[in-house]
Amino acid sequence: MDRQVMRFIRTSNGLTAREFASKVNVSYSLISRIEGGDRRLTDRVKQKIMVAFGLTEEKLVSIKLLISEINN
Repeated sequence: MDRQVMRFIRTSNGLTAREFASKVNVSYSLISRIEGGDRRLTDRVKQKIMVAFGLTEEKLVSIKLLISEINN
């Protein structure tokens, strides 16, 4: 998972960065910094996102492919 995938998950669920942070149980500041490229998305935060949204590694790969298709 990278910041593009994280942002896609957030926006496709209609959540603001604050709402997303609350659902994932991390600070808004952290989400903002990750999306802005100032912080790295850690494995700990990735796991929290996966649990909060019921995602598997396979689903993350599908999301990444979808983003790639949209951007091309």
